[in-house]
Amino acid sequence: MAKVLVERRSEAFESRYAREESAARLARAIAGFTSKGMVFETSWREEPGATWLDVSFAPSRSTRLFLNSASAVLTLLIAATIWSLVAPGEVPVNRFLVALATLLAIFAFPIVVVAYGSRREAEESTLRKKIRRAIVEEEEERR
Repeated sequence: MAKVLVERRSEAFESRYAREESAARLARAIAGFTSKGMVFETSWREEPGATWLDVSFAPSRSTRLFLNSASAVLTLLIAATIWSLVAPGEVPVNRFLVALATLLAIFAFPIVVVAYGSRREAEESTLRKKIRRAIVEEEEERR
């Protein structure tokens, strides 16, 4: 799941409509769509007899910042645990509490990463669905 957070993906959609109409339909379909877990870019390309929309999905800047800061915090917690275990004169209760906090943070981290990854996948899926409804599917197919 962590790979989903940092990878870049792209997808192409063949439009059933002319480029101008496709662009207008797409603009209406994604109006008001906001994403927190990803950044997307669209570009149009023309091929003989077909108009294609290329969409690239990338992680948001806040996702990378979160992962980097979480890694730094976990590293500091591990260092604090090691220091508290080997430092002479440290109260045993403090040693236990620092080690417990570190252990809980390590166990909680994958759950948080799964939540971030699921949010990004949900946003990508929502965007793909909006694009398909706007330019790929015909009106009769949706009913």
